[in-house]
Amino acid sequence: MRKDPLEIIEEIFRALEKGNSPCSINELSRETGIHNVTIRKYVRIIETVRREPQMEIIKTKHSIILRMRDKD
Repeated sequence: MRKDPLEIIEEIFRALEKGNSPCSINELSRETGIHNVTIRKYVRIIETVRREPQMEIIKTKHSIILRMRDKD
C-alpha cells in the first residue's frame, strides 16, 4: 500500500529528532523502513521548502505539490 507523502515527511523528522547527530540517507532508510531512493526524494523536497519561505506543500490524494504562495 502506498504511504501518504506527508506521513513519510513526518517519519523522516521523527527519525532525525531521535538521533543526536546528523544521519545519512541510508541511516534514515534503516530507521524508518522507507527505501533510500524515497528518503532522498523527500529530503530534497524538505530542503527546497526550507530554502524558499514562499513555498508551500499541498497534499493531494496520491502525492504532494510544491507551489509558491501568493504574495499579499
